[in-house]
Amino acid sequence: MITSEIKTLQYQLRKVLRISLSIDGIYGRSTKQAVKEFQALQNLTIDGIAGPKTLGELKQVYYALFRTNTALLHFGTRRFVVFVDAGHGGIDENGRYVTLGKRAYHQELELHERGHYYEGFENRLAAEAFIQACTKEGIQCVRIYHPYKDTSLSDRTEIIRSWLRRGYYGYLHSFHSNAISSSNSPQKLRDTTGFMVFTTIENNFSDQIATQHFKHVQEMTEGKWIYRKQLKDGDVDFEVNFQILRETDLVEFLDFFGAILEEWGFHTSSKDAAFITNPTTRMQRVQASLKTALWVRNQFNLPQITY
Repeated sequence: MITSEIKTLQYQLRKVLRISLSIDGIYGRSTKQAVKEFQALQNLTIDGIAGPKTLGELKQVYYALFRTNTALLHFGTRRFVVFVDAGHGGIDENGRYVTLGKRAYHQELELHERGHYYEGFENRLAAEAFIQACTKEGIQCVRIYHPYKDTSLSDRTEIIRSWLRRGYYGYLHSFHSNAISSSNSPQKLRDTTGFMVFTTIENNFSDQIATQHFKHVQEMTEGKWIYRKQLKDGDVDFEVNFQILRETDLVEFLDFFGAILEEWGFHTSSKDAAFITNPTTRMQRVQASLKTALWVRNQFNLPQITY
């Protein structure tokens, strides 16, 4: 089985068995044990091998529980949407940024608050501006983040999957900024800068979206930055097992969904922190993302379905 097929298997097992099972595309011990549990429930040969009979039974049960009986949840249309994620970080009821690790401090800069950079706050600014730009172009967006509280990755991924199962299609655009360990030298912290875009492991439509977005970012920033590439598989995106990517970019959605995560600079760098929070640069980010959303929408030729 290929990685994407294993991820779909893991997701379906997790839903059907109501267990905690990592969706990482690796057929390891925990996945094999989950297959055995399902085989025991269905009176199949208990060998931990996801063969044609086991996969067929699992698909039948999964669809009966989570797909066939969702007519009342279906929104009655096929519509393109962009799922928008605003990275990590939350604010408490008193307006204090409370997420550890997703911040930086540069004494010589103003940034968001007296030298403090807050990743969750900055990414919400960019995400909201992006949603506004998409709305003007007639593109519907679905926020998968809370207005100010941090949202668990499991909750975010379930929101996306629930919309996809209800007849919608599109892609996920996850806004982040990057960081390196504060144990690095002051010079390395300052000089580690640049843009990166991530997809899940394995080549699919998401890689095409990432390639286009990378190009749009270069165009909008006029090449005046560092653009970090991972070219070992022939394209620019970094392929990783980030949860929000691996748990949404599943086989059952491959024909009408993709997911990218962008790291817009390193906020541990004073250079990039100033670059990220500059209003002009922020709008360049938004415009590059809008060009990507328009490109993705043009790739789909799905008919509108009414019920």
